[in-house]
Amino acid sequence: MIKIKGKDTMLSKYLLRSDSTAYRTINGLALIVGAPEGKLRSLNEAGTFIWEQADGRHTLSDIIDQMCQKYDVDYTQAAQDAETFVHELERQDMLVLMDDPAGSEEM
Repeated sequence: MIKIKGKDTMLSKYLLRSDSTAYRTINGLALIVGAPEGKLRSLNEAGTFIWEQADGRHTLSDIIDQMCQKYDVDYTQAAQDAETFVHELERQDMLVLMDDPAGSEEM
């Protein structure tokens, strides 16, 4: 997936850290532990930035836009790298991708 902002792309999804994942940020880098197997991952600065923004209120595209401003990187390359990273964390049940922002459920 790349820079098409349609409803079916990963870029339009809201990111949320999984409830079954614990993390700590130490010296600006996140360490995350995924349940149930307890796999430990250390994240680089870009990964930590994405992880910390994954609060269910930001789309991946929003997060990439913020990264580009903060780190002065190219959007297309940042999107490719971020999608790969997010897909891996989703596959490991560490991140949840949602169509709507967290807390917007209909009553």
